[in-house]
This record gives sequence, C-alpha cells and structure tokens, in this order.
Amino acid sequence: MKSKLIKLSAIIISGVMLTTSFVNTGTAFAAGTHDYSTALKDSIIFFDANKCGPQAGENNVFDWRGACHTTDGSDVGVDLTGGYHDAGDHVKFGLPQGYSAAILGWSLYEFKESFDATGNTTKMLQQLKYFTDYFLKSHPNSTTFYYQVGEGNADHTYWGAPEEQTGQRPSLYKADPSSPASDILSETSAALTLMYLNYKNIDSAYATKCLNAAKELYAMGKANQGVGNGQSFYQATSFGDDLAWAATWLYTATNDSTYITDAEQFITLGNTMNENKMQDKWTMCWDDMYVPAALRLAQITGKQIYKDAIEINFNYWKTQVTTTPGGLKWLSNWGVLRYAAAESMVMLVYCKQNPDQSLLDLAKKQVDYILGDNPANMSYIIGYGSNWCIHPHHRAANGYTYANGDNAKPAKHLLTGALVGGPDQNDKFLDDANQYQYTEVALDYNAGLVGVLAGAIKFFGGTIVNPPVKKGDLNNDTFIDAIDLALCKNYILTQNGNIDKNNADMNGDGSIDAIDFSLLKKAILG
Repeated sequence: MKSKLIKLSAIIISGVMLTTSFVNTGTAFAAGTHDYSTALKDSIIFFDANKCGPQAGENNVFDWRGACHTTDGSDVGVDLTGGYHDAGDHVKFGLPQGYSAAILGWSLYEFKESFDATGNTTKMLQQLKYFTDYFLKSHPNSTTFYYQVGEGNADHTYWGAPEEQTGQRPSLYKADPSSPASDILSETSAALTLMYLNYKNIDSAYATKCLNAAKELYAMGKANQGVGNGQSFYQATSFGDDLAWAATWLYTATNDSTYITDAEQFITLGNTMNENKMQDKWTMCWDDMYVPAALRLAQITGKQIYKDAIEINFNYWKTQVTTTPGGLKWLSNWGVLRYAAAESMVMLVYCKQNPDQSLLDLAKKQVDYILGDNPANMSYIIGYGSNWCIHPHHRAANGYTYANGDNAKPAKHLLTGALVGGPDQNDKFLDDANQYQYTEVALDYNAGLVGVLAGAIKFFGGTIVNPPVKKGDLNNDTFIDAIDLALCKNYILTQNGNIDKNNADMNGDGSIDAIDFSLLKKAILG
C-alpha cells in the first residue's frame, strides 16, 4: 500500500492518547502557538522506524527496531541491504524512496539554519546518508540501478515485525539499457546531487562519489526514456518533470549549462493524461515534480514562463482546492496531509526570495492544522501534543500479528514523528489501522512534513539558540520528551545507559530512581 525509544506503559498511553476510534467534527477549535522545533525533531526521528538492513538498529532511537532483511540482493549477487521500508509495509519501492530522499535533501539545503538552530542537523544527515549509502549499493555499474526489493502483493499478506519476516525477497526491478526508469533514476539522481551539496564540506570524497553516481543515473534516464515499474502501488504518469528536477540540481552542483538546456526541454513533456502541467493543479509528490521543477527553473533562469506556472499553481491552491470546515486544503482522500504539507513546503521555499503574506498565512494554517489546530483537537503527528492516532497502519510499531485480529489493537510502540494520512473532507478522522487511507504512514508523507516544519521555524519562529540545560533532558538534545523517559526507565532497570545523570536526578537527592521517573513523566505530561 502507498501508502520513543520504548514501549510506553499503559498508564502513559492512557494519560496522553485518545482511545476512541472515530473523531467527530467539533464546532470550534483552539488555535495556539506550536513548538515547531519539537515537531521537526520528531518528524526526522520517524525515519528510524522504517530503516531496513543489518544496520537498521544502529543510531536508531526505537529499541523495538533491529536488523532485518539481511539477505536482500542475494538473488542477483549484489548487496542490496539497507535503505528504508516504504510505509506500513516492508517493500523498498524505488520511486517514493528516491523522492523522499530528494525532498529531505532539499529541505536541508533550503532551511539549513533551522536544522542547525534546533540541533537537528546531525540526525538529518544520518538519515540522508542511510538513503544514499543504499542508492550507491544499488548502482553496481554505470548502466545498472536496482530499484525495488520485495514483491508488494506478497509482502502485504504479512503482518508482523520486519525482524521476523524471514526468507529471501526478490530484487524485483532494475533499470538498465533495456529497461527504462527515467522517473526513478532522476529522483535518485536529485537525492544524490543534493547529498553532494549538503555533504561536500563534511566528507568531500563521499560527496563526490554521490555526485558521480548522480550524473550516471541521470544519463541513464536521459538516454533511455520512460517510466519505471512500481507494480500497482507506484506507477508514474510522467518522467519529464523528474528529469527536469534532477537536471536543475546537477546544474547547481556543476555549473554546466547543458543541464539547464535539458531541464527546459524535459519540463515541457506532459503526463499520460495529456494535462497542461505548466498549469498544474496537483502538488509536489512522488508522481508530480512539475511545480518544484518550475520553481527551480524560475530561480535559475528568471524566465516568466516558470514564474507564471508557479503562480497558477499557488492561486489554484488558494482559491479552488477543496477546503474542509476546519481549514485544511483537501486534495485527495488518500494521505491528504502529505499533499498539504508538500504544497506548503514549496510555498515557503518560494517565499524565501518572493515574500508573499497570503502564501505564508496559508502554509502556517496547514502546519498548525496538522499539529492540532483542527476540529478534532488532535495532532496528526504521532507523539506530538497530547492526543494523536493510536492505531497507525505500521506493522513494526503495531507489534502484533493478524492472529485473533490483534493487528487492530492500539500500537504497542510509539511511532514518534509519523504523519498519518489524515481526515476526510469534513475533518473526520477514523483511527483504525485497517483504514489505511486515514492511518497509514509513509516515507513520502514525512518528507514534505520535514521541509515545511523547517520552513515554519524560519518564518514563524520556534528556533532554539544556545538552549539552557534542562532537568529531564537526559540525552542533551534540548528536548524533554518520551525519549528521555525511556532512557530514565532503562537506567533505573539496568543501571546502564549513556545519560546526563545530573539532568536525570529530577529531585536532586543524588540518586536516580522511581521518584525521578514519576517526576519526569509529570513534566512531560504538563
């Protein structure tokens, strides 16, 4: 389907989560100031939950995740371990994985000061490198790129932890001179080029390796044009937009003007519905990169045609997209919040050079809706606030199997930072793991979310600069949250763990015990 660190105790779950399965529209909701910094941190953490491979448990905040799918690629004699599971399932799909890595890289490139100021740059780079390490493995020579591991239909018959999903998975699809996949190759190329731009001052050798691979993948996509295969789950309707998007980033990295010539040609290629994509009525997503590609071309060339394309899209979103009673821009019934987040991110990137209060207001409205300013008075980011989805469609977090219908139970594990699909046109949300159009989570959902939250910090505040040391901040990440509670619990039980013991001693009595745990829990719950 397209889709903190601990098993929280029942008392904590009952204290901070809604347990009803259907949330009805209210007549009013409270607006407030949101902590975009915490939301950003959590939205980056989410990707730990979807790591795949023998190193999946390393640098991972979730102790319920570990090594899995350790033989990926053995059927073709290539090490294809690593990367990320797509959503609530465990397939590694090429198109959304390349797209997600590219959008995350773009977020860091455009809003790096937000990541730096909130202490999130290191974790963000860890996530990005986990993507690009996998992409480099998947490209064993200049004319081959493996882009899907796992068969979607077979995978979806399993409900359980990825660590317990045994057996060899097929390396289902690859791009080569006889098999086109311009869309997937281009998204992956853009991700690798952005890694070069974001990483060249950290590790120039690794960054250069990424750039060289990006050039090769782009060349493959250009030479053998056509869409790749994503079974029935991710079948693209265009590839010119992806090639144009990738070309703009290669131009930025190399200053080679032939890439801009390419981009201006490729962006004119339409989709299979024969829509005029210079008047795009959709938004940035795994199957539509026309608006971000046009934005990049407007930034680079200054040409009016691209500026007009952006304005047409923004005006459509401001005046014609369906708006729920609570103010959400509602584009589609499947993962609606990913679209609102992605469009808002593009608007905030645009506003860096072209300040527009109407766009800032719209983007802030969408972000705040996601964070809790909505008729349901709930956060659609798991773990943020005090009321969120407790039945996310995510097998690892759920912690059960299909036996006895246990997969419908509240998740055993807190899937911190995950953006769920979202409500219907009337702001109603069905908290049911089997209703995945509402409750599924996915890489591409969170990619745009990270970007818009970083933009929100830049434009609306929430930045933390040289924060003071706080009692309860056991890992010194400037936040007091469920991760700290998990660390405290683990230390009390095992007397082990790398924690700031001074901050853990909540009552200052010189010991770390159940009293400190209780005080920390109260602090988190307000």
